[in-house]
Amino acid sequence: MKPLISHEIPSALFPYHDLINNYPYVLAHLLGKNETYTTFYKQKLQEAEYSILDNSAFELGKPIDGKLLLDLALEFQPTHIVIPDDLHNFEGTKQLCEKFNQLINNEKHPYAHTQLDDFKYIGVCQGKNIEEASECFDFFTRKEKIDIIAIPFDLFPDSDNITDRFRFLNHLYYNVFTKTLGNIKIHLLGCKNPVEFQLFKHSPIAPYIHSIDTSSPIVNGFVGNKLNEHGLTQPKPKEKLADNIDRELSTENITNIIDNVIKFREYVNW
Repeated sequence: MKPLISHEIPSALFPYHDLINNYPYVLAHLLGKNETYTTFYKQKLQEAEYSILDNSAFELGKPIDGKLLLDLALEFQPTHIVIPDDLHNFEGTKQLCEKFNQLINNEKHPYAHTQLDDFKYIGVCQGKNIEEASECFDFFTRKEKIDIIAIPFDLFPDSDNITDRFRFLNHLYYNVFTKTLGNIKIHLLGCKNPVEFQLFKHSPIAPYIHSIDTSSPIVNGFVGNKLNEHGLTQPKPKEKLADNIDRELSTENITNIIDNVIKFREYVNW
């Protein structure tokens, strides 16, 4: 089965969301801050069979507060919540996970447990090297409430190698997956260069990749970069989609975005 794909988009493209995306991917810190974004995704999340509420750690440098994340989940009703994580820090991520679990499991907590039981959770694999990231992955496989494990594009600090994530997942396949075969679902979180996804085409890990999210085709489209058979031949743009929600798009921008989305689907033609 091909993975589900979502590209974060500016509000100018909201009418075409379902043509561009297989599911809604929502940044928690924008909900309640941007009226157009909030109104659109409140309806979209209620309709979606699969949806992700992200903790905005990449955009903010740290995740939003766990209590606020649950408040937003209860209001907007995603199917999956990305639990708080700490970039490149396994111990920090583990502590945030345990703290978040305490919120969910606290009998005195104001949240209705029947509602929280309806959500599924995504843990983000973090570590400063392959050993710590592997330990973090194993940690999440032992957490009952974790339904999907996300692997970020910037998996290790100060790495510009687009093959890092692919090599890490191959390492997991041969050293970890064989122990827990059948229960693992992977989410690929962002990308450095979308041509990376071509690497998975003939890999044994491809069937485990449940979903992908990246704004790469969109951001590259509106800054003027076009994807080709070699992927992104320019440096990765510094712009973040979260900072460009209300960006106006020219006809040329939209043409570039359409071409990039089509090319991206070719990369993920597994």
